[in-house]
Amino acid sequence: MSAISLVVAFVYLILKLLYWDRFVAGMTPILLAVCILGSVQLFFIGFLGEYVLSINKRMMKRPLVIEEERINFDKDKTGNK
Repeated sequence: MSAISLVVAFVYLILKLLYWDRFVAGMTPILLAVCILGSVQLFFIGFLGEYVLSINKRMMKRPLVIEEERINFDKDKTGNK
């Protein structure tokens, strides 16, 4: 969407420079700016989402803790060894 908005903005700029008197000041430049900025924001939100997803995947693949020995713990809850 951002690439399409940039192409349309470039074409609009060229036409505006060629036919200066025929183009009225209107909503087109504002709409193009909103589309471009919105597309850039969506891109970076997606980029941030991918980063969070990769952190989540890395956290999920951590190994379980393995005890070699337990010191100062009873074998069962009743206190019997």
